[in-house]
Amino acid sequence: MEEAFKRGQKIKFTPSGTSMLPMLDGKNDTVTFAPKPDKLKKYDVAFYRRKKNGQLVLHRVVRVCKDGSYVFSGDGQFYYEPSIKDEDILAVMVAFTHKGKACNVSDLGYRLYIHRMMLKKRARIFALKVYHRVFKHKG
Repeated sequence: MEEAFKRGQKIKFTPSGTSMLPMLDGKNDTVTFAPKPDKLKKYDVAFYRRKKNGQLVLHRVVRVCKDGSYVFSGDGQFYYEPSIKDEDILAVMVAFTHKGKACNVSDLGYRLYIHRMMLKKRARIFALKVYHRVFKHKG
């Protein structure tokens, strides 16, 4: 797979796992990747390798840092994974199918989905922080 990305080829496959739910179901949906651009943008979905254990991961960029690194998170997750560097990134998602429907990352409906989903994610994280502060002090 990595060799195909280095040759500039696009690759289509079915991801596994649940970290990108609700956008991607790891059993039925497919993802099309293209070689990575020079720099990723906020909300790009990238395929990268974790340095600590070599695991391949498919997550979304939630922040581009001043030092050029990225912070990633799965759509269905609350934690963020910081300090991902350009050299860790193998490819970027350019299209996918969800429930049999094809979607390109440049589609307006997809871009609106991202913004709506990220607002909901921030609201859930805020609500969890409030919940933990309120109930942390109760015995």
